[in-house]
Amino acid sequence: MDIIAQVRPDLEGYVTTNQEGSTGDGIKMIENLGGTTVDMEYIQVHPTVQQENSYLIGEVVRGEGAILITSKGERFINEMAARDSVTAAINKLPEKNAFLIFDSGVKSRAKAVEQYEKMGFVKTEDTIKALAQEIGVPADQLQKTLDTWNSAVKNKKDAEFGRKTGMDHDLSAAPYYAIKIGPGIHYTMGGVRINTNTEVLDNDGKPISGLFAAGEVTGGLHGENRIGGNSVAEIIIFGRQAGIKSSEYAKTVK
Repeated sequence: MDIIAQVRPDLEGYVTTNQEGSTGDGIKMIENLGGTTVDMEYIQVHPTVQQENSYLIGEVVRGEGAILITSKGERFINEMAARDSVTAAINKLPEKNAFLIFDSGVKSRAKAVEQYEKMGFVKTEDTIKALAQEIGVPADQLQKTLDTWNSAVKNKKDAEFGRKTGMDHDLSAAPYYAIKIGPGIHYTMGGVRINTNTEVLDNDGKPISGLFAAGEVTGGLHGENRIGGNSVAEIIIFGRQAGIKSSEYAKTVK
């Protein structure tokens, strides 16, 4: 996390959904060979990460109807807003964390919940009152929040926060579930600068002979924020290109 501390000190101390070996060693090695970097300050933070295990709780849970509440049992954001907006809203809370609340209907539609249960992230109770007691929020307020939300779903209008998606089903099918979450570092848009041949560029913008890079070690493709799924397209397209171009280069070396 030393690179994070250098380029985004405001994110120092955040958990990360990335594996422990993702420490920027590739970037450091390429810099030592004369490569330059781009967009290093652009780092994507995911709003719903289980903090103790740094495990990402996917958008599918919210997309299938879950809501986010504070420790007071109140909604505070359009749950389907962009990741940076939801993250900012959570960070404004005194506790800087929140709870995903959903019912058995969401669980049946979002199969990932089964994995979250196996990992011990999910609190489950048969009633709203019992769930509120389990997670330490006011039961009356949580019930009021759910009643308001269910009415919004029925009327297809979220008057509080303007949510328009993930509203096909209300939250009325017991048992009920909660997952405590907070923001975590998820993706870095920055990295080493390359050209369309995946050749690494030096400070003058010239290719470094025989040095190719692709994937998350590179930067400059996504701009300030990455659209979900684009990193898969990136590694397939540029990974293939790097393989082709490095193979062509190898044939020229005697």
